[in-house]
This record gives sequence, C-alpha cells and structure tokens, in this order.
Amino acid sequence: MDFGIMCVIAPSFGDIFRSNMMQNGMLPIQLSSSECMALAEDAQNTLELEVDLVAQEIRRDKDEPPIKFSIDPFRGYCLMEGLDDSDIALTLQKGRIIAGFEAKRRILWPWLDEFGYDGTKLHVDSNLSAMEW
Repeated sequence: MDFGIMCVIAPSFGDIFRSNMMQNGMLPIQLSSSECMALAEDAQNTLELEVDLVAQEIRRDKDEPPIKFSIDPFRGYCLMEGLDDSDIALTLQKGRIIAGFEAKRRILWPWLDEFGYDGTKLHVDSNLSAMEW
C-alpha cells in the first residue's frame, strides 16, 4: 500500500498472504496462469488495465473481453468501505440493532441497572476498594 499497490493478480496465493493483503486494503485476484500471462503481456506493452471491484472484472484493450474474477461479498464490501474485519466501524454500523437489544435488556434484566449501568458503562463508586464493589 505504501507504494500505491492496490491489487495483486497471480495464479495462486497463500492463505495468510491473501488474508494479510485484504487486512491491509489490497485486493488479491487469483486467475489462471494463461490469464495472468496475457495481463502481464498487456502491462509490458503499456496497455491500460482497469480493475473493477464492483463488477468483479478486469477490463483490457477495447477489443478484448473483460476477465471476470470473484471475491467473497463480505471481503469486497470491506475493501470498498475501507474496513478490516476488526474495525469498530463494522460494529457501529449495527447501532440500531444494539440500541434495540439494550432496550429489550432493560425490560428483561432490569436489575442490571441497579448496579449503576446506564446503557453505556458501569459506574463504580471511586470511594470503594476493589473488593467492596
């Protein structure tokens, strides 16, 4: 990514390398050896290649048909949104569901609120020792 590489096209990838690429915002595209060779030849001839993640295709010269590729929908979504699967933004997208759970929790387990829980954090009296609360 530091060098501006956003996509790597190859006949195969190791599982860890593929996962690390996606965690770092890069798209690994696995194609057949013959498709990789054709794209490498295009690149050597300074022809423009366009990778379209949404359409899941690589567009070449206007006379050549696009080369299709596939990616896991969740991974594609994360790449398009700039998220990794440990990103808090993924959780925050579920804000409405979380708020609904909290409302239901207050009805089902109201005694939790008696301990100072306000729906966001548990308040502890700072005058108490660690063992007393």
